[in-house]
Amino acid sequence: MRNAFLFLALAVLLFSGHPADANTSKPAEPTPAKEIYVQQLGPVPEDEKLDSMHVYSSVPPSKPLMNSTRFKVVDDFASGDLKNRLGGTWTVGDLKGKKVRIERSKQDARDVYPGGSLDIKMDLSRGERLAVSSSLERLDMSQAYFLALKCKVEASPENPFEGRISVSLTDWAGKTVIRDITDACMETKQWNEAVLPLTVFSGIDLNQLGRITVGVAAQKSRTRGKVSIDEIAFFGNSEVGFESTIDNLKGFPKSVFDEARRQELLKLKDDKKLLLEIAKDTFRYFENGASRENHLVSDHLKTGDFPMAAMYTSPTNIAMDLLVIVGATELEIITKKEGAERVQAILRTVQGLKKWKGFFYNFYETVRLNVSREFVSSIDNAWLAISLVVVRQAFPGEIAQAATAIIDEMHFQEFLDPENNHLVIGYDVARQAATPYHYGMLATEARAMSFFAIGKGDLPREHWWYLYRTAPEAWEWQSQKPQGKWVDRDRVNYFQGYYQGGGKKFVPSWGGSLFEFLMPTLVIDEKNYSKKALGPNDKIATELHRDYALKEKKYPLWGISPAAVASGRQWAYGEYGCKKLGVKGYADKGVITPYPGFLALETLPKDAVENIRKWLTFKTYGEYGFYDTITFPGNKVNSQYLALDQGMIFVAITNYLKKGIIQDLFHRDPIAKKAVDLLREEDFFKE
Repeated sequence: MRNAFLFLALAVLLFSGHPADANTSKPAEPTPAKEIYVQQLGPVPEDEKLDSMHVYSSVPPSKPLMNSTRFKVVDDFASGDLKNRLGGTWTVGDLKGKKVRIERSKQDARDVYPGGSLDIKMDLSRGERLAVSSSLERLDMSQAYFLALKCKVEASPENPFEGRISVSLTDWAGKTVIRDITDACMETKQWNEAVLPLTVFSGIDLNQLGRITVGVAAQKSRTRGKVSIDEIAFFGNSEVGFESTIDNLKGFPKSVFDEARRQELLKLKDDKKLLLEIAKDTFRYFENGASRENHLVSDHLKTGDFPMAAMYTSPTNIAMDLLVIVGATELEIITKKEGAERVQAILRTVQGLKKWKGFFYNFYETVRLNVSREFVSSIDNAWLAISLVVVRQAFPGEIAQAATAIIDEMHFQEFLDPENNHLVIGYDVARQAATPYHYGMLATEARAMSFFAIGKGDLPREHWWYLYRTAPEAWEWQSQKPQGKWVDRDRVNYFQGYYQGGGKKFVPSWGGSLFEFLMPTLVIDEKNYSKKALGPNDKIATELHRDYALKEKKYPLWGISPAAVASGRQWAYGEYGCKKLGVKGYADKGVITPYPGFLALETLPKDAVENIRKWLTFKTYGEYGFYDTITFPGNKVNSQYLALDQGMIFVAITNYLKKGIIQDLFHRDPIAKKAVDLLREEDFFKE
């Protein structure tokens, strides 16, 4: 039997840093000075020795490691390029004249077809070193047992291989531990196994790994030949990736479908009692699905055969969390004191996040708070600012002051494109350029951003009238030719257009989803303040959407809007809608999500409750409330929760049970008061 622990000798320091990779993202904060930990390895516990010998044999021969959830595969080199399974690219460090080449080989260490491996070909002079590395994309492997790789060495015909081979891990802060694996890789002339207990990498943060490096050093003499590597993976328990992430959360569902709770809810006859109980269950997502240390809510959680927990969040997720906390105090699920403490904890974290001109980046890791990508979303920041308006009305004093300080740093004129007076989707800080795309339609979720920015004074009133009621008539590809007339307001001449469908006039959204029509109503009371425009339009859109789903498509439920679908280990957030309600119109693929039905408590409360009760007849309910989607035909349930969608459900229930309390808190604020006349002035369908 191959001895996987022949490498357990003194670690050899091969290099003092790691090469930069232009294809990977940089840490959000300045990287601290690197500390290199090189430790002598002590005795290996017998149970670890035994387990290491069964790492690769736990998967049948010729089968990919990807088949087993015990492995988190870094790279099996089966993809045909030099990108690893996590998205990082394999690169060679500073060559400085060294003769080194890396290339993918079709030979596979496990004889998997089609497979591959990585060949490192070298000709190093005495004292030279090489480093071949790839990004681990801040991978969390805190619950893994081993780092394993297959390796073999081929010397040149005239000289034996006398170099030293190492593997190193680098964490998010730049700390590196290097381990010598020469003896393991040279045990035989065929493929060998190097299996390292993660305990030998003490000193680095396994919660966020930044890079893996394979190094070769020519110490005493010239080193020529080829080192091949394959099947690089972390190995652990039955769900090593999942278990490594959930230890950072406050909690996670213990079961998939909560059948007992679903049956209990089905028996409730009182609508308000039913909705309150659903709210209590939904609140558990925000109680448990948050970082233990930083209190930021996870973007999504998934139960079932392939569980997952996202270790990142967004400004909109944080906004939903804050609105939910306010709602939970109003519904008396938690006390006012508990709510204040939760909000304070979140705001303390938010105040320390890296920002761009007072705005927050689109995604932050919830453990180390690094920026995942240097992109700033205008709408995500707007929803966070809107939630802070509600917070400062709900919690006066220090909390209100902290919320105001964050709001005051945001100046939304940064996103205004003067060429069309529309707001851009965002700003790419890495490219130092705004996106070429805009939020141009009024009847989308982005109108809440325009309303807020005008009320704050960041945008002039006329921006509201530059938003499209329907797309310009010249856009011949739109769903139907708009009707209407040209009108003047605040020195702006714009087309007051509309579509027709089901015998009704309506102003369309971009994609035809209820999300676009109704999300702003979580905070803006369009029903009462916009009685001739957005209020009736919201109701008409809900009616048309309901009828399309139930009567035209014969779905048993309604609620077609952007949501998550999953297949095995993969999931995707898709844009779905009723095409004829949109200018472009998103696809309808039979994907139904529950949150639009809750948003419709604002527009068609009786139909909404009926739809919610119908949802309970399907097995789509878990410990944290309704799962995100069910797809027809086939009744395929995606047992996944999204913070955004759970937040909309909870806030919609709060408004319904407490007579629009979240809307009321928003409208009490000077920002909403300044902009509210915009809602009163418009008449969508006046001839």
